[in-house]
Amino acid sequence: MNDTYADCYALLASCFQHPDDAFVEAVDDGTLAATIDEYAETLGVEGIEPPPGFDEPPREAYLRTFEAFDGEYAPPAESAYEAWWDGEKRGILSGPPASDMQQRYEALDAEVPAAYPADHISLLLEYASLLLEAGNREEYAAFHVAHFEWLPAFRERVESTADSPFYHWAVQTLDRMTSAIGDDLA
Repeated sequence: MNDTYADCYALLASCFQHPDDAFVEAVDDGTLAATIDEYAETLGVEGIEPPPGFDEPPREAYLRTFEAFDGEYAPPAESAYEAWWDGEKRGILSGPPASDMQQRYEALDAEVPAAYPADHISLLLEYASLLLEAGNREEYAAFHVAHFEWLPAFRERVESTADSPFYHWAVQTLDRMTSAIGDDLA
C-alpha cells in the first residue's frame, strides 16, 4: 500500500508544478482522471470528480493562480500559511517550514529546484512520496502532521482567489487525498 500512496503523492505533485506539454496532454486525454480515480478507489475516497480541462492557456492559469501574475493569488508554499508569516514578501521563502525542508533535502544530498521554494507543495508531496516508498511510516506520520496541516487553508485561498476550474479541482483533490492517506497511516 505504501507504493500506492507514494505514487498518489507523486501524481498530486505534478498538479502543482509548472504545467508542461506532457501534463496538459494527461489532463486532456483522461490519463490524469483515470489515475486519480484508481487512487481514490484504493483509498476509499468517494466523489472525486474528473479534472476539468484548462479554460485558458495552462501556463497562464498556473501563474495567475499561484504566482501573482494578475491580482490575488494563493502561494503554493507552506510558509505563507504559518502563523509566523507577517505578509511581507521576504518571509515566504525563508520561514521555518522552508528551512526544515531545505535541511531534509540536504540530508538526501538533493537540490531544491530553483523554480520553487523548499516548502512548495510539489516538493512536500515528493518528499512524502520518498518516505512512503522507503516504507518509513512513522517518519511519514510525523512529516504529515508537521507539513500538511496548512492544506485546508491553501485550498480555501485558491478557491477564494483563483478562477481556474482545474486548480480548484486540484486543491480539493489534494486536500481530500492527503487527509485520507494521513488518516489511514495514523
